[in-house]
Amino acid sequence: MLRNLQIGSLVLSLGYIFSFFLTVFGSRTLGDLVLLIFVCLSCILVAREWVKAPLILISGSLIGFIAEYIGLRLGAPFGSYTYNAFRAARVLGVPIPVILAWGIYLYTCYLASATLVKERWKRILVASLLMVNLDLAVDPVMVKLGLWSWSQQGPWFGVPLSNYAGWFIVSLLSLLVYAMFSGREPEKVSIIAYIPYLSTYTQLFYLAELEVLPAVTVSFLVSIIPLTLISTKKGLNRNL
Repeated sequence: MLRNLQIGSLVLSLGYIFSFFLTVFGSRTLGDLVLLIFVCLSCILVAREWVKAPLILISGSLIGFIAEYIGLRLGAPFGSYTYNAFRAARVLGVPIPVILAWGIYLYTCYLASATLVKERWKRILVASLLMVNLDLAVDPVMVKLGLWSWSQQGPWFGVPLSNYAGWFIVSLLSLLVYAMFSGREPEKVSIIAYIPYLSTYTQLFYLAELEVLPAVTVSFLVSIIPLTLISTKKGLNRNL
């Protein structure tokens, strides 16, 4: 029988998948709204077993917003960039979808990290790295779609490397804030909680134009490496 954390993870995965199908059929706004609803449902379910898990969503959105606000004005910690979309939905110049995306992605990445390692500090580190890997796909796709643009072109499909350093720092800081108030976490988390992370790529592959498709492909291949390592380790343990 599935536990609440597993069900919550599957609900989050369904949110990404439904959002993808709605985007395919021409209603990206509705897709984003549906994803947000499913994220909230996921948090409610997961919180029955992992009480403070929703704090990841809150911390990610709050620290992400602060970092974006500073970044738009000072060019740090990501680099100098400009948002070209979401003009009607901004808070102090920061698009609301971007604020929410920080929390949603961080929540997704931390669930994934919890399936890989038990110690909290390792989960924080792994989740931050998973965030960076995910943005290796997200940023090139969104820049190509014209949602935002960089003042200076960078080596990763036009994205500067400072952006990824910034993603790591903001993710790490957000999770450290979460850790201050989180209390105990489940030591064992089912591999099912990794599925939402993989589900993020459904829409990214669909939105990616040919020029940035390699970026999404590389990011996705990196994302499945941990699963391969876990499967190999389990296979070795059975043979010992």
